[in-house]
Amino acid sequence: MIPDARELHRVITASARELLETSRLEARAGAMDAAQLERLVFRAAPPIVHSVAPLTEAQRGELLPNIVRVMLVAFLEEQAR
Repeated sequence: MIPDARELHRVITASARELLETSRLEARAGAMDAAQLERLVFRAAPPIVHSVAPLTEAQRGELLPNIVRVMLVAFLEEQAR
């Protein structure tokens, strides 16, 4: 089943926002090292990966720039809040 573009956008945006919120909460305890940041990103990725799992490798490759773009927009929108 090919994911609906709106649903994929929602999943990516929600994952990025959750990542930012979690990182803000954890940063209150002090500076985070690279391992902590990697753990946060690793936890945020599964919903996105799951959403594109039905696609072929070529389709996922074609979507990658858009996935990154949506994540960056979500990041900037959250930072502007």
